[in-house]
Amino acid sequence: MPHALLLLALMALASALAGCGSAAGSLPPPQPPKVTVATPLSREVRDVDEYTGRIEAPETVEVRARVSGYLQEIYFQEGDIVKKGQDLFLIDPRTYSATFDQAKARIKLYESKYEFAKSSRARSERLLKSGAGTQETYESDVATEGESLAAIESAKADAEVARLNVEFTKIQAEIGGRIDRAFVTRGNLIQSGAGAPALTRIVSVDPMYVYFNPDELAFLRYTQRRIASDGQMEAQPVRERNIETTIVLADGSVYPEKGKVDFASNIVDPSTGTIQVRAVFPNPHRALTPGLFVRLRIASEQGYPALLVPERALNTDQSDKFVYIVDDKGLAQRKNVVLGTKHGRLRVIKEGLAVADKVIISGGLLVRPEEKVQPTDGTIEDTTNDAIPAERSAPSSDDAPRPPAANAKAPSTPAAPASPPGPSAPPASPEPSPPSRSDAPKSTTESNAR
Repeated sequence: MPHALLLLALMALASALAGCGSAAGSLPPPQPPKVTVATPLSREVRDVDEYTGRIEAPETVEVRARVSGYLQEIYFQEGDIVKKGQDLFLIDPRTYSATFDQAKARIKLYESKYEFAKSSRARSERLLKSGAGTQETYESDVATEGESLAAIESAKADAEVARLNVEFTKIQAEIGGRIDRAFVTRGNLIQSGAGAPALTRIVSVDPMYVYFNPDELAFLRYTQRRIASDGQMEAQPVRERNIETTIVLADGSVYPEKGKVDFASNIVDPSTGTIQVRAVFPNPHRALTPGLFVRLRIASEQGYPALLVPERALNTDQSDKFVYIVDDKGLAQRKNVVLGTKHGRLRVIKEGLAVADKVIISGGLLVRPEEKVQPTDGTIEDTTNDAIPAERSAPSSDDAPRPPAANAKAPSTPAAPASPPGPSAPPASPEPSPPSRSDAPKSTTESNAR
């Protein structure tokens, strides 16, 4: 009996193995991957250098008091645009007004003394000529007259100082621009002098400066370009070259106004190996404010013809960059390329690609060299935007779709009809996701890892 059961089990196992073999043999061969191909985009481009810059105001004034006293009035609204000469603060002027009146009265006093000394000197002069007076008396009266005249001039200077102190009790804006908040409130004792605390701050708003620091290699590269274009070694002031620039703000948007480079330092900082350069941007809508960090882009002064492909078409094999093309037989072929500069979502190909090559721009994840593919014609959209493209920042985590709650019920859907048994279709070729727009390392944004 045990032998009969063992025999039946072996027969059932052999039948199952035979059934699996027949099912596996009935599967269809895998289909070639579906890809999208397009010829490289041919156009003239200008290389773009990108630097991190910092916005500064051309003029910045920290408002301080010139005289001490108690703050009586504040005439401005915090954050307003003020004009040059506009009243900002008032320090209690009563003490300084009294000092000014006293100085004016002292002038009258010394003028009276001068008139008396002048008449005494004249009388002594007449007596000396008649022989009734002495030389000593005459010289004393002359000295007294001169001393009185000097006292008048000193009193006038003191009165001018007193008048200025009265004027300084009303603090005015030295420049036009946007004013900060008031750092003090009414009733506080205000101190004067260089070490006194600031009362507020004013910064000019239009135009704005952007300072950035190219390294010495970039400086040499621009010098070589200048020599090649001008054919002379003499340095031309940078403001006369009309080098246009564009800035990208922190949110990824491009500032609409174009700027120009107007200054470069006359030395390279030996500690950092960089040179400070400045660009000036109009700011008519007050969109820029001092302290912002931006990405500043400078395009080369001369363009050149180039072939461009999307970043997602690039692949990496260790240190090599390559793309897949489709030949006349419908086979995928690997072509190593030399990359150039990046322009928006496109990359310049310096070497390794021809104008007529059909580059796989989508669906290349399952492609292998010398294997058949199913190509579909597509096009490469020109997103270079004159070599200075707009970039948008990656969406924040708040914008990502949220998973449903644990206790949420899925919506009811009608049951799908049961499909007849049979071989399942091969999985569709997955499409690679577009590269991220963040400042990630190039090795992760340019290639599909093999």
